[in-house]
Amino acid sequence: MEKQETPVLFMDRSRIRENYRELKKALPPFRIAYAIKSNSHPELIEILKKEGSHFETASVAEIEKLLALGVKPEEMVLSNPVKSPQAIRRALDHGVVIQSFDSVEELEKFKEHVPKIRPVLRIVVPNEGSMWPLSGKFGADEELWHPIFEYMRVHHIPLDGITFHPGSQCETIAGWDSALYLTWRCIEVSREFGLNPTTINIGGGLPVDLGRKIPSAQKVGKVVMRHLREWEKKGFKPTDLIVEPGRYISGSAGVLASRVVGVARREKTWAFLDCGVFTGMMETIDGITYPMLFSGTGEKERVILCGPSCDSVDKMYEAKIPHPKPGDAILFLSAGAYTSVYASEFNGFLGPKMVWLDTIKDPKDLFALL
Repeated sequence: MEKQETPVLFMDRSRIRENYRELKKALPPFRIAYAIKSNSHPELIEILKKEGSHFETASVAEIEKLLALGVKPEEMVLSNPVKSPQAIRRALDHGVVIQSFDSVEELEKFKEHVPKIRPVLRIVVPNEGSMWPLSGKFGADEELWHPIFEYMRVHHIPLDGITFHPGSQCETIAGWDSALYLTWRCIEVSREFGLNPTTINIGGGLPVDLGRKIPSAQKVGKVVMRHLREWEKKGFKPTDLIVEPGRYISGSAGVLASRVVGVARREKTWAFLDCGVFTGMMETIDGITYPMLFSGTGEKERVILCGPSCDSVDKMYEAKIPHPKPGDAILFLSAGAYTSVYASEFNGFLGPKMVWLDTIKDPKDLFALL
């Protein structure tokens, strides 16, 4: 392969397949609906299609992208809890009927689409151990369940199911445990209003290795399956089970390569890279850090990693790296999710080009491609 200019995101085809299969073993009765917002490259979609994956979307544009790639509408869910009336209608026109909501106000938009639409209530859960919590903007608190269910009862809107999200990069089992206890509570309350949810969607949140202790898919699966068995003993067996991994599928398959373009030694040392917050490293502004490999040698020093743009927001995090100098390469591991999709063209700096490899046996081998 010819030498690659940085920034470049190397993606491992075999790892995508391995991640999908591992999750399928951990949660065998679940439909895996890959969250394409994490990385929507057509080659990734094609790999997952061949594995039998379904897909989670948040917009009509994502739905139409998948349709153009040959994905069937019944293999998609629309999990954005707040949508325009036009988006709801267009999604239904395309055949995507499972749609999330989290308020009475959203239900008002659903009324005219009964019985075609399959409404799934997104509830608030604690997001314990999540590196990127998602509570606050989305989800119905328990105090809102009664007015929501009363509205559904009065207006004859069926409740298809319950969904939650434990938070992106959820690094503790407790995140799923508490969420599933709340889900059962929500099922019980809904039944008091004559509703009969049969779909359970446990969202995403499965973590990748970012250098800290994380639960495996198997451990998460054991917790989830234990709750399902307990529910079955109580007379409840959902007919549709969905999980929406994004980072878990694409994250560990990607290695982002960047170079040092400049160094400034002031009160602290700043290392300017050709990839920053606006060109793929958006998640670093909220605490995400990546395991790294370096081409440089010498004694390590603590530096602030920042991007190339002329904006003070474009700084990532402090790290101890070998004495940096222009031209040194840095590999960010587990960077296949939420990097290329977040990249903009701010200041004229472009995000990483994506290069697909059959397998990445040892990330250090990628230095030879730079």
